[in-house]
Amino acid sequence: MTEATVRTIRDDELATFLNVVRTAFLEPPASDEMVAFRRTFMDLARCHTSVDSDGHLAGVAYAFPTPLTVPGGEVPAGAVSAVGVLPTHRRRGHLSGLMRAQLADIAERGEPVAALVAAEYPIYGRFGYGPACEAVALRIDASVARWLDEPTGSVELVDNETFAKEIDALYDRVRRATPGHIGWDSERWRIHAGVDSFPDGDDETRRKALKALWRDGSGDVQAGTTYSVEEKWVHNRPAGQLSARPLVSATPRGSLELMRYLTEVDWVTDVTVHLRPVDEPAPLALVDARTGYLSDRSDHMWVRILDVPTALTARRYAAPGTLVFDVIDRLGFAAGRFRLEGGPEGAECVPTDEEPDLAFPVRALGAAYLGGQGWGRLAAACWVDELRPGGVARADALFSTGRAPFCALTF
Repeated sequence: MTEATVRTIRDDELATFLNVVRTAFLEPPASDEMVAFRRTFMDLARCHTSVDSDGHLAGVAYAFPTPLTVPGGEVPAGAVSAVGVLPTHRRRGHLSGLMRAQLADIAERGEPVAALVAAEYPIYGRFGYGPACEAVALRIDASVARWLDEPTGSVELVDNETFAKEIDALYDRVRRATPGHIGWDSERWRIHAGVDSFPDGDDETRRKALKALWRDGSGDVQAGTTYSVEEKWVHNRPAGQLSARPLVSATPRGSLELMRYLTEVDWVTDVTVHLRPVDEPAPLALVDARTGYLSDRSDHMWVRILDVPTALTARRYAAPGTLVFDVIDRLGFAAGRFRLEGGPEGAECVPTDEEPDLAFPVRALGAAYLGGQGWGRLAAACWVDELRPGGVARADALFSTGRAPFCALTF
């Protein structure tokens, strides 16, 4: 057993910090260009490392501040990224120490929730995170797909600079209206559009990807995506594979029209749109819904509640109601008994000594927070104890949302 000490890093340790996580992710060491680029935006005060008794960086974790959209509003969040432990230092407490220190730091900064995209499912539930947003891939057999409605608006292929500008503005509108989305700055979109360089070796791929915008009848941009086609021929017939990511849309119609366009690209027989919500409606817009299907359903964003009153007061609820509940949090951040009174117009959550309707671990609250997991489902999975009859039903009535939460990005 190696004694572990958790602290933030020095500037001269950034390259080692990056290489720890890259090693854990089976990637080659970071180039000098990568280290220099990361230094321009990574806050060293949010770069935690677990150091072994010999002073070597054995594990790392990073978080950046972002707004997180919740039903009816948004909250400040710590977005967790770049978490890894060297394969030589596993099972020695490095990850546990990192998670505790990072969560304490996020809480001290006044961010009531933390969010992340997990590389592996079993890891973060131990630290109070719950699977809050799921995602799927949409697959469409473009060789036979036909759409129920006639096309509307117009699709335009644009240059990289135009796309970067338009998708930046569009995404900001979309993320404010869609629970599960986080903030994304203009520079990230410029990199995605292939305008600015990012030293990961994929600049040429991003630069060459096609960029499409859909405009409504008024000429306003309502949807956009980037896509590429792997050309393929079978028995001298075209069988191209088209891949699009992300598809950002401010309206349901915008999503469908861009998907229609993708299925009509010449020489393409298979279309995949990555990272779509689990209630993606596109198959229902096809004459034969079996020509479009949702695949690879899995957890995507995980949420960890740190400040229960602030987090629950920030969101809105489907119907007026009151719920009293016990939160069990072995790390202590969210532990306690709380009374939530909420509805479509507002909410208040405060500590209480009233008798509870429900009791559950903090990971259950994270899973249900955005509306992604219903309380009935969580109870059926033995994540929730109903202490008063009807408690689960009341929780479901409060937390339900019309559409599934969704994040179109990976971070």
